[in-house]
Amino acid sequence: MSANWISKTKVGKAGEALTSPLSSSEDRATALEVVNYWRGIHAEALQRAFGDIEGLNAVGSDVLIAGRIKKLPTIVDKLGRPDAPSDLQTMYDIAGCRLVVPDLATLERVYSEIACLPAFDAPKTKRHDYIAYPRPSGYRGKHAILHYCDLKCGHKLFVEVQLRTVLQHAWATAVEMHDVAVKSRLKFNEIDNPAGRFFKKAAVLIAQLEEQGEIDASAIRGLADGRPELSYAIEAKETLKAASNAVYFLSDDANRDVADYYLVDLVADEQTLELTPLDSIAALSRYFEEEGADRDGSRDLVLTKGASKENLAKLYPNYFGDISEFLKLIEKHLDAFA
Repeated sequence: MSANWISKTKVGKAGEALTSPLSSSEDRATALEVVNYWRGIHAEALQRAFGDIEGLNAVGSDVLIAGRIKKLPTIVDKLGRPDAPSDLQTMYDIAGCRLVVPDLATLERVYSEIACLPAFDAPKTKRHDYIAYPRPSGYRGKHAILHYCDLKCGHKLFVEVQLRTVLQHAWATAVEMHDVAVKSRLKFNEIDNPAGRFFKKAAVLIAQLEEQGEIDASAIRGLADGRPELSYAIEAKETLKAASNAVYFLSDDANRDVADYYLVDLVADEQTLELTPLDSIAALSRYFEEEGADRDGSRDLVLTKGASKENLAKLYPNYFGDISEFLKLIEKHLDAFA
């Protein structure tokens, strides 16, 4: 057990302090230290999850995999949402792995092998099967939870594993880019608007293509009480094209093809992207330092693990302005939104 061990009770109170409007600046500063401790110790669990997943027979060269430690603003936002966990220590996705696979058959094979891992946390409900039970936004994918009890930190920690097909990932990336471009919150199910209806129909279109091999345009048109979304489909397409064509400048620091970690630093308003390779020792301290320096919240920082520069661009295309696959799909099937 680490000499600077902090109890889960204290972690939970730190989460409350970060979201409470009654917390003083001193309370928040103390809470931030605890929360960053909690995020930091998840690196060991993430490393273990990587080892388990990369050893699976179904995870071949056609499966992209990367990991990340959850961003502080995202943690605060999630704790403040109505569907949030009761406290920080119950949040199971502080550490996360993302796997992007070619198709549904591969996804099911990989998930079946993950479900046989000793660390697999068997779900009590189907709530992590977003293919059988899509989110209100239309999001589809399959999630698994791994748990590790024998870590040096002395805590039982969780890692969320997201499995998506290439097309499911293209949809999710388009939603994230749209949210950034027009300051919407579709990702968080704020979908009672033309954009929400368009992306929900687009998700059904992708599901039809993957599950049936063809598009039933009339069924898609009949969704959302039959309201046509062609005008918004065209508008969203142009919005995403504009975001996709934005010029981002890759830092000269990113001169290695592979690193233990990459710190991705996007400033969307300035159209700049900085990619910094880091070793495992320096990664977390540099990440927390850069977060602390972002006083006005203008930077979108994420610490990723386990991907080459090439695969990083495929796993996080929203940071690299690449939404081409989704745009091609919508262009080809615009009539489904008429």
